[in-house]
Amino acid sequence: MNQTLINRAGGLHAKDFRVVMSDIVDHEVVYLPSQLIVDFNKCTGCRICELACSARHEGKFQPSLARLKIVRYDDLGMDIPNVCGPCETAPCVDICPVFAMRRDPITKMTYLEEDKCILCKSCVGACVNGVILLDTEKMRIIKCDHCGGDPECAKVCPTGAITYGPDSSSATIDRHGKIVSYLKEIERTDKVHGTGAE
Repeated sequence: MNQTLINRAGGLHAKDFRVVMSDIVDHEVVYLPSQLIVDFNKCTGCRICELACSARHEGKFQPSLARLKIVRYDDLGMDIPNVCGPCETAPCVDICPVFAMRRDPITKMTYLEEDKCILCKSCVGACVNGVILLDTEKMRIIKCDHCGGDPECAKVCPTGAITYGPDSSSATIDRHGKIVSYLKEIERTDKVHGTGAE
């Protein structure tokens, strides 16, 4: 595999990524677009990512306007970053009546074309990760755009819970589904060992 090509391709913004590389040795087709990668085991719940996101997009520290959300699971003592990632299905795209939400066919990332949006809020309810939001102050839909390929959340995360780069192993994994599976496994293990609520 040509590592130089992989490194160059991984540095491109997912929206502009149109490179398909052929592996000369194995003749496999490989694409490695950059994306937000979450390791929820590293998240401490500091919420610096939310502050950085709102500062970058809104010019003020207001976590309610961040394009990602830290969700606290008190019963598990865990904080989990919810970010816009390449969902297996994109219900926000399918439900939009005016096609303001679009999906990149290669990276599977979704993008909002604000000039087309009619504020029906269908995408807000359809988002499986809960990261498409209504800004009630400016009456607009807000959603992660990966900061044009240089996401603030990944740059400021002190523990590396959020990173940005190529991740071929989870290019189409629904992050919400991954979290739910993890939580179900914890619950199942608790029941087996008699430590969980029946």
